[in-house]
Amino acid sequence: MKYRIHHTQITVKDIDHSEEFYDSLMSALGYDIAKKYKGYLDYADMKVIEYLSDGFDFGICSPKSEFKKENVDSRKPGALQHMAFRADSRNAVDEIFDKIKCLGVNILHNEPRVYTKLSPDYYAVFFEDPDGIRWEVFHDGV
Repeated sequence: MKYRIHHTQITVKDIDHSEEFYDSLMSALGYDIAKKYKGYLDYADMKVIEYLSDGFDFGICSPKSEFKKENVDSRKPGALQHMAFRADSRNAVDEIFDKIKCLGVNILHNEPRVYTKLSPDYYAVFFEDPDGIRWEVFHDGV
């Protein structure tokens, strides 16, 4: 049997502040924002926003009360180091780059480029959400 990732949730520092960014990003990645779920889980004392799709659901959630003042650090044990989405072509990477620039976030390495240390045809753009969580959109020529 083959198992596939169905959904992932990450904790952001301020879910209300992050929602606008993630609405824009997930829309740019092809998610239908009209299918977004927002809720509060009493048993976990947690706000959650899930971006639903047929293939992979992605969510953001609020931190526990005792962690609300902590900053996100991708290198802490248990943290998400980065999230990567595969694009169908280099052109698709360039198209998402144009949309990402409008979000006013930190774009690493300034623009999409080839990363030959990863693969001879690995073309990617790397950027961060408002909390510094790293994202990548890539096409590897395969």
